[in-house]
Amino acid sequence: MKFSHALLLASSLAFFACGGDDDDSPTGANSRYDCSVTGGVKVVYPTISEQFKIGQEITVVFGTDIEDNGYKIVFKKNASDMGVDLLEEAYDAVIDGKTCNEVKVKLDAKRGVEPTLTGIIRVAPYNKQNKGNNSELFIVKE
Repeated sequence: MKFSHALLLASSLAFFACGGDDDDSPTGANSRYDCSVTGGVKVVYPTISEQFKIGQEITVVFGTDIEDNGYKIVFKKNASDMGVDLLEEAYDAVIDGKTCNEVKVKLDAKRGVEPTLTGIIRVAPYNKQNKGNNSELFIVKE
């Protein structure tokens, strides 16, 4: 009888140790956002009216189904701004059209990020820029 109690206790502890809904990502993107997209890129975070500070690291969340040689993550002051690339190298995204990709970027003044009332993150395939998409507007403070 003692063995069965020990087995039950061990299996219960293993179940709770394995997790459940705990998500170590800052956004919990795969459960919180709908990243489904067909024929392009869908940026789901940052969302409208978010506020960030210069130097802050943020997590960009997007879905895509476009095959390419990596993705650019660009900070722009507005839709017509050329923007500044926030990554040193291309990001290799999951391209199944449903997975939320999470990319940490830093709003670095050394790269040209300045305080602005209308910041945008653009995510685009390197060779198919026209298939990219912008986040909603957000604010960057000093």
